Amino acid sequence: MVYSITKITGEMPFCEVFLKGMAMDKWQKRFFDLARLVATWSKDPSSQVGAVIVDDKKRIVSVGFNGLPIGVKDTEERLNVRELKYELIVHAEANAILTAPKSVAGCTIYVYPYLPCSRCAGAIIQSGIKKVVVEDRPIPDRWLDNFNLAKTILTEAGVEVDILPINER
Repeated sequence: MVYSITKITGEMPFCEVFLKGMAMDKWQKRFFDLARLVATWSKDPSSQVGAVIVDDKKRIVSVGFNGLPIGVKDTEERLNVRELKYELIVHAEANAILTAPKSVAGCTIYVYPYLPCSRCAGAIIQSGIKKVVVEDRPIPDRWLDNFNLAKTILTEAGVEVDILPINER
């Protein structure tokens, strides 16, 4: 079973943008298109995630996708044995933060296709990112509790979370 992000939050005011039904503006569409493209760079056979960090002037600061650390070989076993992969993979959001050439404090991160996990939410908070933007996509059951925890800590730390209607391409 899958749930939409708005269903798992349990709070209707969670995302004013989504509730007002506002369409994605041209810049948001561009950043989501880029995050979707960056996600395709992942060699993970089951989940391709992309992240784009932008500053307040709409300049791209960094991008990231989920994958093994630099210099670590992408072997079949490492990518296909779930328990091993989970221990090795660096998430898209963390990759974007860690490889940014400058501070990402005050920036916005666009994440495709899902809300960040709780660990990435912690990295987002610690890095000073002020806004997370995601599309309202179906969430697999196995990640519901973790995404709820991520939403809770992001909100508690004052990070704005915008959930936008899916941008049909």
